[in-house]
This record gives sequence, structure tokens and C-alpha cells, in this order.
Amino acid sequence: MNRVREVIVVGGGLIGLLVAFTLRRAGADVLVLDADRPGAAWRAAAGLLTPDGERLRGTLLHADALEGLRRWPALAAGLERSGVPVHLRPGVTRMQPGGGVACTPGEASLHPPSVVHAARQGLEVVAAQVQALGPSGGEVRVRTDVGDWFARQVILAAGAWSGVFGVEVGAQQGQALLLRGAPEVGAWYGLPARGCSRYALSRPDGLYVGATARGTWATTPDAHAARWLRGAARTLVPGSDGAEVAAHLVGLRPVTPDGIPLVGPHPTLPGVLVAAGHGRHGSLLAPVTAARVLALAERGVSA
Repeated sequence: MNRVREVIVVGGGLIGLLVAFTLRRAGADVLVLDADRPGAAWRAAAGLLTPDGERLRGTLLHADALEGLRRWPALAAGLERSGVPVHLRPGVTRMQPGGGVACTPGEASLHPPSVVHAARQGLEVVAAQVQALGPSGGEVRVRTDVGDWFARQVILAAGAWSGVFGVEVGAQQGQALLLRGAPEVGAWYGLPARGCSRYALSRPDGLYVGATARGTWATTPDAHAARWLRGAARTLVPGSDGAEVAAHLVGLRPVTPDGIPLVGPHPTLPGVLVAAGHGRHGSLLAPVTAARVLALAERGVSA
């Protein structure tokens, strides 16, 4: 196996793979190292592309959210050349009885597991736990549990675990339910409850109902969250009471102290770019993050 690569992406989640996919399309020699940890955020992500639904208007993320939404159709088309559909679909303009708000025109959703599957096609992905990053004779040495790799450029996109490598990223746990046999809906938002956002959308794998928010690294479902999510489903989607729980999803959202993703040079490690800390907006912001990483890599920005 070639242990010297042009670019190594640390992290095989939605952000890491879309960064790698974008770099690969630009002609870079890319290797992805994926720890495949329980609690990876993409497995529990809703896939909402809804700047207004996520109440981002007036925030520092609003412009990037709109740009991410604008870029998704072209990115989805590129991903689907692999033969894997990503299920990009427009939002539905509808008012939810009782005060919920549906997606506004132009907003959309997609299926994060399918995005990850599509992006992996054509990429070299190695199962490895990265243990350390450090300089080595003008390159970056990536030490893993299956040996060392070396690269001119490393992209740190390890989600909530990026904080292990010297950046301010932590974890916020989110839980959601996938229901089988529930009525079809577009994408409906309800009013926040106890700091959690309530929303539901139909996906190819069932009705997704989310989502809780807790400051913990736990990756196992809990009964309290299940009851809360069932209540959210009843409020948002009348007729969902009899639906079967197909999956109880748990993901660790990567969060920063100020809520703004880290996309740029690592503060102390030359040759390392960071793409982490997207919180609950990873799907929406991923195209912008990938484009920025590509621009920085092409300019040789590393420290």
C-alpha cells in the first residue's frame, strides 16, 4: 500500500467524504482514513436543507446556508453519477395544524446515508483509527493503529472527535426516530420544546422524527428520548401513533463554542486544514465547506 499521498482526509463522515469527493474531482490524489465510530453524526442526521426552517435568517450562518442550498443540485448530480441516488427533493409549502411551519419554497431535503454511500464510490477509504498528526520533513505524518501515512496536505474532518487533535470541537448528542408505516409528509417543523427542535420528514427509509439535544458523548438510545420523540411525532404527523419504530438513531453533532464551523488552517499544525464543528447543519453547509477546503488546498494554505 502506498503510504505517501498528496492529500489525506481524516474522517469518513458526510463532511469528510464530500471534501474528499470535491478534491478528487479536482484531480487530487486523495486517501480517506475512516474510524467508523459509533455515534457518527451522519448516521442520525435528518438531511434538511432548510435555512429558514432551521431559523438561520439573521445569523452568521445564513449566507453560507443559502449558498449550500444553491450548490446542492449540482453536487447531487455529480454524486449520482456513481449510480447511487441521494434523494434530493424540494420542500413542501404547508402550514402544520397547531402552529408548526413547513419548509419554505426552494428549500429541500436529502438522505445523508445515501450521500455518504455515493461519495465513497471511486474514493480510496481505509479503516483506521488516527492517533496523532505531526510534521515530518515537510510533510504531515498521520499515525494510525494500522501504520503511518504521510501527505503534503491533511484535512481534519473527524466530526466531534476532531477536538482530540487540538481544535475547539466538542459533542452534542442528538436522537431521532425512524418510523415505518407512518403517513407521508414533506418536511414539517414544530415550535421548539425544552430547547429541542421538533421536525418530521419522509425519507426513503421511513418517517424521520427529530430531534433531541444533550451535552453528552453517550451513543446509546434512551427511553426518555424515545417518549419525547413519539410525542413530537403525534404533534407533527397525525396518524403516526401506530407506526413501527424502524430505528432509534443517535448521533454526536460536532459543535464549537460559538456555533460557527471551523474551516481553515489548523492553529498549530502546519499542513493541516480543519473542516469540523458544523453542529446540526452539516448537510446544509457541506458544499460550501468542500469548496472552501478545495480553494485553500489549491492555494497551498496550511498554517
